[in-house]
Amino acid sequence: MTGLSPSAACANMRSGIPGSEDRFSVERSPHQQELAKLMPILDASHVPDDVRQAAVWIVTDNADYDDLGILVTGFVGFGTRAIHESETVRAMQICDRAGIDITQKAIWGDKEQILRGLKDDDPLKTWLDQKK
Repeated sequence: MTGLSPSAACANMRSGIPGSEDRFSVERSPHQQELAKLMPILDASHVPDDVRQAAVWIVTDNADYDDLGILVTGFVGFGTRAIHESETVRAMQICDRAGIDITQKAIWGDKEQILRGLKDDDPLKTWLDQKK
């Protein structure tokens, strides 16, 4: 049997990192209506994995900006944050386009902090600043 390597995003940020001995099955969750709305928009967006992961965690885990900081690049103990302000806003924008009320998510409480981390001429900053 040939193994598959599908593009994936973790839907439970507090679970341990899977190892080579872990196996997965695919099944429909009855409680993920927002995730079902998000995935077609996310797939059509062709965004990097860190933006994809941020969008999924915003929906599945109601992640705030600090929560998104658990995704790091680099070596264990020496990694750097992978999801910065621009990736976060892009994920928020995708959620919004999917019809998910981003203002009702925990990430919305970090709006001012995220805005401060964006450059003034960044279109993402303009979008977030104008979003009500």
